[in-house]
Amino acid sequence: MSLFRRTAVAALVFVCCASVGCRNMDRYNGHRSHDLLGVVELGPFPKASAKVAGYNLYYSEKKEGPFSKINAEVVQGGTRLMVPYLKPGITYYFRMTSVSSKDSSVESVPGEVFARTAEEKLE
Repeated sequence: MSLFRRTAVAALVFVCCASVGCRNMDRYNGHRSHDLLGVVELGPFPKASAKVAGYNLYYSEKKEGPFSKINAEVVQGGTRLMVPYLKPGITYYFRMTSVSSKDSSVESVPGEVFARTAEEKLE
């Protein structure tokens, strides 16, 4: 395993936390909004470097994919990313890539897939 992957995997921390406004969505990803009271927070991510501008994260309900990108913008090092609107008790699969600092359209090979189970939202 590369140094980047070891660092990235070691730096990913899973924390269950509250999400704001889940009930305002009528539908999300084929589920009714009141079913989507689960959330996962990932991070903090490793600090960026001269070669790495940040990270992209992907998730799936199946280990083999297909994976959907979570973030709209590159996730900066040292930050956390909240993944809301998940169904509590369901295991989701995640993987991440690093984004080149020279060209934001260039990503690394995806890291290892890791699983987290969404926890119920705290009211």
